[in-house]
Amino acid sequence: MTMRDSLIHTGIVTAVLLLLTTVTTLAQPQKRFLTLEQCRAIALDSSAILRNAQLTEEKTDLDRKAVITNFLPKFSGYGLYLWTSDSFDYDFSGGALPVYKNVYGNLVPDLMKDAAGNIVYNNGIPVFNQYAIIPPMTLSVDLANTFTAGVSVSQPVFMGGKIISGYRMAALGTEMAKLNSELKAEEVTVSVDEAYWMYVKTCRLLEAAESFDSTVTEVYRFVEDAIDVGMATSTDLVKVEVQRNNAALAVAKARNGKRLSMMNLCHILGLPLTTEIEVDQSGFTLDSTAVIPESIALGSDSIENRADYRLLAGQAELKRRNVDFVRSDFLPQLGVMASYGYSYGLKLMDETFLNQAGFTVMATLKVPIFAWGEGYLKIKSAKKEYEMAQNELERLSGMMELEKAKNSYAVSEAALQVRLAESSLKSAENNLKVCRDQYELGMETIVNVLEAQSQWNQCSCDYISAVADYKLSCTKYLKSIGRL
Repeated sequence: MTMRDSLIHTGIVTAVLLLLTTVTTLAQPQKRFLTLEQCRAIALDSSAILRNAQLTEEKTDLDRKAVITNFLPKFSGYGLYLWTSDSFDYDFSGGALPVYKNVYGNLVPDLMKDAAGNIVYNNGIPVFNQYAIIPPMTLSVDLANTFTAGVSVSQPVFMGGKIISGYRMAALGTEMAKLNSELKAEEVTVSVDEAYWMYVKTCRLLEAAESFDSTVTEVYRFVEDAIDVGMATSTDLVKVEVQRNNAALAVAKARNGKRLSMMNLCHILGLPLTTEIEVDQSGFTLDSTAVIPESIALGSDSIENRADYRLLAGQAELKRRNVDFVRSDFLPQLGVMASYGYSYGLKLMDETFLNQAGFTVMATLKVPIFAWGEGYLKIKSAKKEYEMAQNELERLSGMMELEKAKNSYAVSEAALQVRLAESSLKSAENNLKVCRDQYELGMETIVNVLEAQSQWNQCSCDYISAVADYKLSCTKYLKSIGRL
């Protein structure tokens, strides 16, 4: 092969390699870089639980607006149409009807009297002077095209406080729905923080495992070189080889852990599990300003800021207002109604008997008198429910105070653990450096070097775990005081 052919061959190979590298790069999925705040926003936007809570909030607001209409007059129309195939015939036998006379504008019976002015009776029945004779006849009633139609308006005046009590309960229901949405958002946020910091933790653990593997590999090569000059034995190499294998296994486990934690974060965020994610790790440090001193472990932060506490308090208040709502059923109720209608039809003897329009105004008053103690018993039952809600609020308040104190101490302990782990890591780093330097001078055994490496690796992992625990403890504390 000539020099020219060699250069051409090399150029072709290089071009192919560059092309393959480009294709591989394009085929790889682009990693998505996310901060903690972005992860929270994505999770809150994609959470089905939170969406349902928000839909419930919208529903309760619509219910509240619907209750408002009970204060306003109601308008309605009515109509009735009647048709029959046949008329109704009524046979009237006729007879004599007494006659009345008009005296001073009043109709009075035209009774027969004797000479003394006494009314004459026949078998106990007064006798009239005159009678009107009605002949026998057949009355025909036709309902073939009878109808009535009109409009009406009704207005409650006083319903025993039922309407206003219902509105107050509906308004409180809307507030509670908002609190429930807030509570669900907090729960989603905690889940995101847990998954986020776990992913950061596994990333850092992978870095620590790779660093440990690199260090062990470096020692392995050093021992190989030392064997050549008679400064180490094959036994030393075997011991390093064992640790090297352990380090490689630790790297494999750390990679799997990172992958699983990334998939879990994707699940929490509502993203496909195959999504490649890189997260901001700049916050994976101890923020000394965020450490809660022991002196305020039971400090001024009140649990009343918590969404779940306010939700429980709202439930108790709802039970209290329900007492007034139940009581309203057993108080007087007053309403008014006005209507305008037109009626037509009802023919009698082929003559239209009904053809008129008019206004009607009516007031209704309902006053409960006696119902065998039903009202008293129902009101008493509603009061018992209110007492139960108050007791439950008091019980859970104590648990929330305990949770707040527990989380406060957990933050302080986690911060201390980070400081201790950091100090141990620095000591382990110094010890490893000293052991390696002394081993190179022949003043230390390989066993001590390997032990120092293991201690350093363990301290690195402990520090990473301590920082992750600190971050999670801060999240839980902020939730326990309603500041998340």
